Parts: sequence; structure tokens; C-alpha cells
Amino acid sequence: MDIHKPKPVRSWRELFSEIGIIVLGVSIALSAEQAVEWWHWRGQVAEARALIATELAGNVARATSRLRTEKCGEHRLDELATILDAASKTGTLQPVGDIGTPPPGLWLSGAWESAQGSQAAVHFPREELATLTTIYHFIQSASDAGHEENVQWDLLYTMVGPGRRLDPASEARLREAVTRARDINRGMTVVSGNVIRRVKVLDLPFNSNDLDVIAQGERAPLVKSRNEFSENGYICSPIGAVPTVYGQSRWQFVPATLDQRNKILLPVFGRRR
Repeated sequence: MDIHKPKPVRSWRELFSEIGIIVLGVSIALSAEQAVEWWHWRGQVAEARALIATELAGNVARATSRLRTEKCGEHRLDELATILDAASKTGTLQPVGDIGTPPPGLWLSGAWESAQGSQAAVHFPREELATLTTIYHFIQSASDAGHEENVQWDLLYTMVGPGRRLDPASEARLREAVTRARDINRGMTVVSGNVIRRVKVLDLPFNSNDLDVIAQGERAPLVKSRNEFSENGYICSPIGAVPTVYGQSRWQFVPATLDQRNKILLPVFGRRR
């Protein structure tokens, strides 16, 4: 049996030549691997940007709604403060109807959190990543403020009813609620403006549905019946009719439409097709 032994290197030129071939092969392999990785992350980033665009379209619509209803919120809180001033003098809270509420504050961040968790976010261009990080800090602030706002408006709804004696402790709580609600209304206005301005400078791939959502925030009516859902809340509607009992709450449309909505929305599980 013939055994072929490797030929010994006879010169430095041959040695460097063989080393060069090895280095070239390794370089090609690494370059190919990097190209595959770049292509992978390019697709991941494109998908993440599309999801973030859809998510931010909804947040921009909510921010627009806050800007459009800011003056209505200030006016309603002025009305409630005036009612409390009168009750403070007489000791009696006058009959108060449905006072309405600011726009609902469902601010979303799931797409951004997903992009961070999958590491796609770190592959965004640096300036875009910085802007998105700032935007979602504002969105988190708006979400937190929205929860606090709900608490204060629930307290303010204890004024809604046919009229009753107002004790000093209740008056103090209601005045604090008016102040907190006003502070949140102004803070949400500032945050909303910041969200809109920063999203506008990003070149996000909004699709036609995303643009429709943004447009809806700009043109949705500020005044709607309390028996139907309103994207802008009911803060711009006049104070409603006075109920016969106390213990009222927000979202009057829920009991008004519950039976009809249940017939449409409730699924029937176990039905054979």
C-alpha cells in the first residue's frame, strides 16, 4: 500500500502561501456567517418596526384625543370646584348629574417589549433606538398616570346623585381629587404632545390601517351619547341627568348595551362545525 506523506515545505514562500490559503478560507467562512446573521437581523428589525408602528399608531390616536379634550377637562373640573365651593357655604351638596370622564387611557407597549426581549431592538439604528426608548418612557408615564386618574375620577363620581349633606371630611377628599385630576390632566397633555412630536420624526412603516387609526384620533366626535362607547370619553359632553340614587360610576354605556353586546360577542364553545 502506498502511503502519501505530506510534502515538506521547501521554502518560506510555500509556507506563507499555505498560511494565506487557510486565512482566506477562514475569512470567507466568517464573512458568510456574518452575512447570514445580518440578513436574519435585517428581517427581525423590519418585522419589529412594523409591529411597533401599529402599536404607536394607537398610542398617537390616544395622545391626540388627550390634546383635543384638554380644555374640556379643565372646564369640567372648574364646574366641580364651583359646586364644592357652594356646598362648603351651605353644607349641602346640590344635585349633580353624570360628570363624564376623560378619554380612556389604554396605552400599549407590548410590541416594544417584545422587540427588546428578542434583541431586535439593539439592531435598530442608534438614533431611532434612542427616540423609541424616550417615546416608550413617556408612554409608561401616561399609563401610570391613567391608573391614578381613574382613582381620582371614581372619587369625584361620589358627587353624582340627588343631593346630600356634605361633611368636612368628604369635602376635603373631593377637593384633593379635583386638584389631583387637574394635575394629571395637564401632565397627560404634556406627555401626549411629546409622544406625537417624537413619533412624527421617525420614519415608521405605517400601513393604511395604522393611518386610519391615527386619523380616527383626529376626527372622532368629542360629544357622544353616554349610551355608546366614546374614544374621547364624555368630558366634553354636558353634565348629564341627575340620578335618583348615589353610588354612580363611569362608563354608563356598559349596562346600557350589555345584553346586546353579549349576544354578539359571547362565543359558543363546543359547537360542532
